[in-house]
Amino acid sequence: MSRSGLACVALFVALLFDAAAARAQPKVSLLARVPGAREMAVCGKTLFVGTKGSAVYAVPVAGGRARVAAGGFVAPNGVACAGRKLFVASRDRITSFEIGGGGTLGARRVIRAGLPNFAHHGLRYVGVGPDGRLYVSLGSPCNICQPKGLEGTIVSMKPDGSDLRRVAWGVRNSVGFDWRSGVLFFTDNGADTMGDNIPPDELNEVTRLGAFFGFPYWGGRVRLKGFERASPPQAQTPPVFEFQAHVATLGIHFFPSLGGDALVAEHGSWNRTVPVGRQVVRVHFSGGRPVGVRTFVRGVGRPVDVKGAPNGAILVSDDVGGAIYAIGSAAR
Repeated sequence: MSRSGLACVALFVALLFDAAAARAQPKVSLLARVPGAREMAVCGKTLFVGTKGSAVYAVPVAGGRARVAAGGFVAPNGVACAGRKLFVASRDRITSFEIGGGGTLGARRVIRAGLPNFAHHGLRYVGVGPDGRLYVSLGSPCNICQPKGLEGTIVSMKPDGSDLRRVAWGVRNSVGFDWRSGVLFFTDNGADTMGDNIPPDELNEVTRLGAFFGFPYWGGRVRLKGFERASPPQAQTPPVFEFQAHVATLGIHFFPSLGGDALVAEHGSWNRTVPVGRQVVRVHFSGGRPVGVRTFVRGVGRPVDVKGAPNGAILVSDDVGGAIYAIGSAAR
């Protein structure tokens, strides 16, 4: 089939997807109250929840009262688990815990210290890849500037914190990533103060270790303010999908139950005359490529992260409302 024919098929599939997605709003119920809820990690029967404060919380996956699982952190936004181990990504370090019975945590161990320690874009996202390595996003400490060192990157390391590798760079501020068929996809927030409609938020695909994604020279395919005439260090790997500017795309998760489509939390930015985002959207894939986006659910506050529960429910965190919502079979 010709390239134009393939494009027509993709457009037709996207239109069908839009029509189906618009039919009904799924049922949403409150699972738990968690102050400043950010990234979530489903670890057996326990849901661990990171925050912008000083504590990580634990909640029964089936719902119930949240309790402080560990404290004394600086913005422990990121949480992830592998087997019986919990990883916490705070602003300047990565910490691990052994998970005991009932979701209790053993002694903490700092496995990686010395991360770029800036409050601006200092909320780390963490995940365990299909290769068993730990992945961490490190935002650029600015709106538009030239990052240094590990700033503006996604890195990976062994579960003990050793063997640090740069996976992606030229990243403004990624606060969400997940894998589809073994390939890493990550969201990235577009720059502020360039108007209501540029630059776009991004969905990026890492097909080559160490690829450059354009920041601060590019936001999507738009040259960024102050770097219009500057020469990038190498060719940009452009986004595979562009979201509306200022929707503030954060957590992303792929769901086999949705045919391999992704759900993305649009937190919503402060930097727009008429606010947008503040919803969870479904990104439809066709032929392995993202071809359309549609509202999946509203009424979940300012969503940050999206995860799947063992019973098939979809969990959404809301940092402004301090809540975890359940959509589907866990909703009560």
